[in-house]
Amino acid sequence: MNTRERMYETNGKARKWLKENKFVDVHLFPHNRFCKDVHFQGLSFDGCASLEKRFVLFQIKTNEKPSKKIQEQMIIASKESSVVMIWMSIVKSQVQVWQYF
Repeated sequence: MNTRERMYETNGKARKWLKENKFVDVHLFPHNRFCKDVHFQGLSFDGCASLEKRFVLFQIKTNEKPSKKIQEQMIIASKESSVVMIWMSIVKSQVQVWQYF
């Protein structure tokens, strides 16, 4: 499986998890060689959604957990901006999620 196919598969699993957990208006940002992620407060994100009228930014990774530094940055940024931030790690069929409110 090449990188693009793996990205489509993990994005599909992430979208399914978000919808199953009552997230709405799920939007994945387009990835191409000129634009890969959307940046907000020094962090990069793959998409946005809403949950109970709150704005959500999420990052999807294949087999990568957030580092302590990224976790600290997400906690600070989410508190300062009132934006829910989610890091999703997809390993085979398992979705691990870290949420920062």
